[in-house]
Amino acid sequence: MSKTVLIVDEYLYGKLIGKIDRLNEKIDKIILAEKQSGLKNKWYVTDEVCSILNISKRTLQKMRDSGAIEFTKTGKKCYYKASSVEAFLENHSS
Repeated sequence: MSKTVLIVDEYLYGKLIGKIDRLNEKIDKIILAEKQSGLKNKWYVTDEVCSILNISKRTLQKMRDSGAIEFTKTGKKCYYKASSVEAFLENHSS
């Protein structure tokens, strides 16, 4: 295996390290906020919601279409806030 050696200007290297440090700080803040908020900010994907509600993907699709459950779509993937799933369970429990 050959190795490539890159020579980087000290100024650019410092900028890169600074950006990495800022990203690490943001990640640490997100992790801390997640731990402190519990389920409030947790998001589920379709398979998880189907399992929690014991329903099929098609039933969940119908619920999305009718507005019975809140969701956010990014690309082709749907995400459901844990608080929305809990609210649905509370409103539809017998």
